[in-house]
Amino acid sequence: MPVPESHQAPHPPPSTYTQNHNPSYSNGQRGPSPNSARSGQPPSAYHRPSQSTSSTVSAPAPARIVPGTSRDASLRELRTIKLPRECLPKFLSIARVNTLQNRETCGLLLGKDKGTKYVVTTLLIPKQHSTSDTCMMDEEELVLQFTEERHLITLGWIHTHPTQSCFMSSVDLHTHSGFQRMLPESFAVVCAPSSTPQFGIFRLTDPGGLQTILDCSAKEAFHPHPDVPIYTDCDNSHVQMRDLSLEIVDLR
Repeated sequence: MPVPESHQAPHPPPSTYTQNHNPSYSNGQRGPSPNSARSGQPPSAYHRPSQSTSSTVSAPAPARIVPGTSRDASLRELRTIKLPRECLPKFLSIARVNTLQNRETCGLLLGKDKGTKYVVTTLLIPKQHSTSDTCMMDEEELVLQFTEERHLITLGWIHTHPTQSCFMSSVDLHTHSGFQRMLPESFAVVCAPSSTPQFGIFRLTDPGGLQTILDCSAKEAFHPHPDVPIYTDCDNSHVQMRDLSLEIVDLR
Protein backbone atom coordinates (compact mmCIF):
# COMPACT_ATOMS: atom_id res chain seq x y z
CA MET A 1 0.00 0.00 0.00
CA PRO A 2 1.72 3.19 -1.10
CA VAL A 3 2.07 6.04 1.37
CA PRO A 4 0.45 9.30 0.20
CA GLU A 5 2.97 11.48 -1.57
CA SER A 6 2.65 14.19 1.07
CA HIS A 7 2.85 11.78 4.02
CA GLN A 8 0.30 14.07 5.63
CA ALA A 9 -2.37 12.36 7.70
CA PRO A 10 -5.73 14.04 8.21
CA HIS A 11 -6.12 16.30 11.17
CA PRO A 12 -8.65 15.03 13.67
CA PRO A 13 -11.96 14.11 12.34
CA PRO A 14 -13.37 16.48 14.94
CA SER A 15 -16.18 18.36 16.25
CA THR A 16 -18.39 15.57 17.30
CA TYR A 17 -16.93 12.35 18.50
CA THR A 18 -19.55 9.81 19.48
CA GLN A 19 -19.26 6.26 20.71
CA ASN A 20 -22.00 3.74 20.18
CA HIS A 21 -21.01 1.10 22.63
CA ASN A 22 -22.37 -2.11 21.25
CA PRO A 23 -19.75 -4.56 20.05
CA SER A 24 -22.40 -6.40 18.09
CA TYR A 25 -22.34 -3.57 15.60
CA SER A 26 -18.62 -3.47 15.02
CA ASN A 27 -17.86 -6.58 12.97
CA GLY A 28 -14.24 -6.47 13.98
CA GLN A 29 -12.17 -8.16 16.57
CA ARG A 30 -11.11 -7.54 20.14
CA GLY A 31 -11.98 -5.67 20.90
CA PRO A 32 -15.61 12.21 8.25
CA SER A 33 -13.95 12.45 5.37
CA PRO A 34 -10.92 14.78 5.34
CA ASN A 35 -10.77 17.25 2.48
CA SER A 36 -7.19 16.64 1.49
CA ALA A 37 -4.08 14.97 2.77
CA ARG A 38 -2.14 18.06 1.84
CA SER A 39 -4.43 20.72 3.20
CA GLY A 40 -4.44 19.68 6.84
CA GLN A 41 -7.97 21.08 7.04
CA PRO A 42 -9.81 19.57 10.02
CA PRO A 43 -12.85 17.58 8.97
CA SER A 44 -16.13 18.33 10.61
CA ALA A 45 -16.54 15.43 12.99
CA TYR A 46 -14.81 12.67 14.94
CA HIS A 47 -18.07 10.82 14.68
CA ARG A 48 -21.53 11.34 13.50
CA PRO A 49 -23.88 12.36 16.32
CA SER A 50 -25.51 9.43 18.07
CA GLN A 51 -29.05 8.65 17.12
CA SER A 52 -31.60 6.45 18.82
CA THR A 53 -32.22 3.01 17.40
CA SER A 54 -35.28 0.83 17.54
CA SER A 55 -35.29 -1.90 20.14
CA THR A 56 -36.55 -4.27 17.44
CA VAL A 57 -33.34 -4.06 15.42
CA SER A 58 -31.53 -7.38 15.46
CA ALA A 59 -27.84 -7.36 16.17
CA PRO A 60 -25.66 -8.89 13.47
CA ALA A 61 -23.72 -12.05 14.04
CA PRO A 62 -20.67 -11.81 16.31
CA ALA A 63 -17.60 -10.43 14.63
CA ARG A 64 -15.10 -12.81 13.18
CA ILE A 65 -11.66 -12.47 14.70
CA VAL A 66 -8.75 -12.16 12.33
CA PRO A 67 -5.59 -11.51 14.35
CA GLY A 68 -3.24 -8.90 12.97
CA THR A 69 0.15 -10.21 11.97
CA SER A 70 3.26 -8.82 10.36
CA ARG A 71 2.91 -11.64 7.83
CA ASP A 72 -0.24 -10.08 6.39
CA ALA A 73 0.46 -8.88 2.86
CA SER A 74 -1.05 -5.44 3.47
CA LEU A 75 1.00 -4.92 6.63
CA ARG A 76 4.25 -5.73 4.86
CA GLU A 77 3.67 -2.60 2.78
CA LEU A 78 3.19 -0.30 5.78
CA ARG A 79 5.88 1.71 7.45
CA THR A 80 6.48 0.96 11.10
CA ILE A 81 5.08 3.41 13.65
CA LYS A 82 6.93 3.70 16.94
CA LEU A 83 4.56 4.47 19.82
CA PRO A 84 5.99 5.49 23.20
CA ARG A 85 5.14 2.82 25.74
CA GLU A 86 4.14 5.38 28.36
CA CYS A 87 1.46 6.86 26.11
CA LEU A 88 -1.33 4.53 27.19
CA PRO A 89 -0.93 4.76 30.99
CA LYS A 90 -0.39 8.52 30.70
CA PHE A 91 -3.59 8.92 28.71
CA LEU A 92 -5.55 6.79 31.17
CA SER A 93 -4.23 8.97 33.99
CA ILE A 94 -5.28 12.13 32.15
CA ALA A 95 -8.71 10.63 31.44
CA ARG A 96 -9.25 9.36 34.99
CA VAL A 97 -11.35 12.31 36.19
CA ASN A 98 -13.69 11.93 33.24
CA THR A 99 -13.69 8.15 33.55
CA LEU A 100 -14.81 8.30 37.19
CA GLN A 101 -17.71 10.47 36.04
CA ASN A 102 -18.51 8.06 33.18
CA ARG A 103 -17.44 10.57 30.57
CA GLU A 104 -15.28 9.88 27.57
CA THR A 105 -11.93 11.47 26.78
CA CYS A 106 -10.25 11.74 23.39
CA GLY A 107 -6.82 12.68 22.16
CA LEU A 108 -4.61 12.75 19.09
CA LEU A 109 -1.33 10.97 18.51
CA LEU A 110 0.97 13.26 16.56
CA GLY A 111 4.44 12.66 15.27
CA LYS A 112 7.10 12.89 12.64
CA ASP A 113 7.92 11.26 9.34
CA LYS A 114 11.36 9.71 9.79
CA GLY A 115 11.70 8.45 6.23
CA THR A 116 11.53 4.70 6.78
CA LYS A 117 9.19 4.94 9.76
CA TYR A 118 6.90 7.23 11.70
CA VAL A 119 7.43 8.14 15.35
CA VAL A 120 4.72 9.36 17.72
CA THR A 121 6.20 12.25 19.65
CA THR A 122 3.15 14.05 21.09
CA LEU A 123 -0.08 13.19 22.83
CA LEU A 124 -2.42 16.14 22.26
CA ILE A 125 -5.58 16.52 24.36
CA PRO A 126 -7.85 19.02 22.59
CA LYS A 127 -10.44 21.19 24.25
CA GLN A 128 -13.52 19.02 24.50
CA HIS A 129 -16.76 18.31 26.29
CA SER A 130 -18.17 14.86 26.73
CA THR A 131 -20.86 12.52 27.98
CA SER A 132 -20.85 8.79 28.66
CA ASP A 133 -20.81 8.05 24.95
CA THR A 134 -19.79 11.26 23.25
CA CYS A 135 -16.76 13.50 23.26
CA MET A 136 -16.98 16.72 21.32
CA MET A 137 -13.91 18.69 20.42
CA ASP A 138 -14.05 22.46 20.87
CA GLU A 139 -11.99 25.13 19.13
CA GLU A 140 -10.51 22.67 16.65
CA GLU A 141 -8.65 25.51 14.96
CA LEU A 142 -6.25 25.35 17.92
CA VAL A 143 -5.35 21.80 16.93
CA LEU A 144 -4.67 22.83 13.36
CA GLN A 145 -2.52 25.72 14.55
CA PHE A 146 -0.58 23.47 16.92
CA THR A 147 0.19 20.79 14.34
CA GLU A 148 1.20 23.30 11.70
CA GLU A 149 3.48 25.25 14.02
CA ARG A 150 5.19 22.06 15.19
CA HIS A 151 5.26 20.47 11.72
CA LEU A 152 3.51 17.39 13.11
CA ILE A 153 1.25 14.92 11.37
CA THR A 154 -1.64 12.98 12.84
CA LEU A 155 -0.63 9.34 13.03
CA GLY A 156 -3.49 8.08 15.17
CA TRP A 157 -6.17 8.86 17.68
CA ILE A 158 -7.06 7.58 21.14
CA HIS A 159 -10.22 7.55 23.22
CA THR A 160 -11.77 5.89 26.24
CA HIS A 161 -14.75 3.64 26.75
CA PRO A 162 -15.33 4.49 30.44
CA THR A 163 -17.57 1.53 31.29
CA GLN A 164 -17.55 -0.56 28.13
CA SER A 165 -15.17 -3.11 26.68
CA CYS A 166 -12.38 -2.62 24.19
CA PHE A 167 -13.75 -2.67 20.66
CA MET A 168 -14.38 -0.45 17.66
CA SER A 169 -18.02 0.59 17.40
CA SER A 170 -19.61 1.16 14.01
CA VAL A 171 -19.12 4.88 14.53
CA ASP A 172 -15.46 4.41 15.47
CA LEU A 173 -14.99 2.51 12.23
CA HIS A 174 -16.39 5.39 10.19
CA THR A 175 -14.20 7.84 12.06
CA HIS A 176 -11.08 5.80 11.49
CA SER A 177 -11.79 5.32 7.78
CA GLY A 178 -11.15 9.06 7.36
CA PHE A 179 -7.73 8.75 8.97
CA GLN A 180 -6.72 5.55 7.21
CA ARG A 181 -7.84 6.72 3.78
CA MET A 182 -5.38 9.59 4.05
CA LEU A 183 -2.56 7.68 5.74
CA PRO A 184 -2.65 3.88 5.44
CA GLU A 185 -0.56 3.50 8.61
CA SER A 186 -3.08 5.40 10.77
CA PHE A 187 -4.23 3.56 13.88
CA ALA A 188 -6.86 3.88 16.59
CA VAL A 189 -6.30 3.20 20.28
CA VAL A 190 -9.30 2.27 22.42
CA CYS A 191 -8.81 2.37 26.20
CA ALA A 192 -11.28 0.47 28.38
CA PRO A 193 -10.07 0.98 31.97
CA SER A 194 -12.85 -1.12 33.52
CA SER A 195 -12.37 -4.05 31.18
CA THR A 196 -9.80 -6.66 30.21
CA PRO A 197 -7.92 -6.07 28.01
CA GLN A 198 -7.65 -2.41 28.94
CA PHE A 199 -6.59 -1.26 25.52
CA GLY A 200 -6.50 -2.24 21.88
CA ILE A 201 -4.65 -0.80 18.89
CA PHE A 202 -6.65 -1.22 15.71
CA ARG A 203 -6.83 -0.52 11.99
CA LEU A 204 -9.31 -1.36 9.27
CA THR A 205 -8.44 -4.36 7.14
CA ASP A 206 -7.31 -3.34 3.69
CA PRO A 207 -8.46 -4.58 1.30
CA GLY A 208 -11.81 -5.38 2.80
CA GLY A 209 -12.74 -3.34 5.83
CA LEU A 210 -11.64 0.10 4.66
CA GLN A 211 -13.63 0.00 1.43
CA THR A 212 -16.61 -1.56 3.20
CA ILE A 213 -16.79 1.38 5.59
CA LEU A 214 -16.15 3.98 2.90
CA ASP A 215 -18.98 2.49 0.85
CA CYS A 216 -21.37 2.36 3.82
CA SER A 217 -24.19 4.89 3.55
CA ALA A 218 -26.14 4.02 6.69
CA LYS A 219 -27.59 7.08 8.40
CA GLU A 220 -28.01 5.63 11.87
CA ALA A 221 -25.11 5.82 14.30
CA PHE A 222 -25.75 2.23 15.40
CA HIS A 223 -25.74 -0.01 12.37
CA PRO A 224 -24.40 -3.40 11.34
CA HIS A 225 -21.83 -4.03 8.64
CA PRO A 226 -21.36 -7.06 6.41
CA ASP A 227 -20.09 -10.18 8.11
CA VAL A 228 -16.52 -9.79 6.97
CA PRO A 229 -13.36 -9.00 8.97
CA ILE A 230 -13.55 -5.20 9.07
CA TYR A 231 -10.84 -4.37 11.58
CA THR A 232 -7.93 -6.03 13.26
CA ASP A 233 -5.17 -5.62 15.82
CA CYS A 234 -2.11 -3.74 14.69
CA ASP A 235 -0.07 -3.63 17.88
CA ASN A 236 3.12 -5.64 17.58
CA SER A 237 2.75 -5.56 13.81
CA HIS A 238 3.31 -2.18 12.16
CA VAL A 239 2.59 -0.29 15.42
CA GLN A 240 5.30 -1.08 17.92
CA MET A 241 5.54 0.24 21.46
CA ARG A 242 8.98 1.37 22.52
CA ASP A 243 10.63 3.20 25.42
CA LEU A 244 10.60 6.63 23.81
CA SER A 245 10.06 10.13 25.11
CA LEU A 246 6.58 11.59 24.83
CA GLU A 247 5.41 15.19 24.97
CA ILE A 248 1.95 15.67 26.46
CA VAL A 249 0.07 18.83 25.55
CA ASP A 250 -3.31 19.45 27.13
CA LEU A 251 -5.18 22.29 25.46
CA ARG A 252 -8.08 22.14 27.89
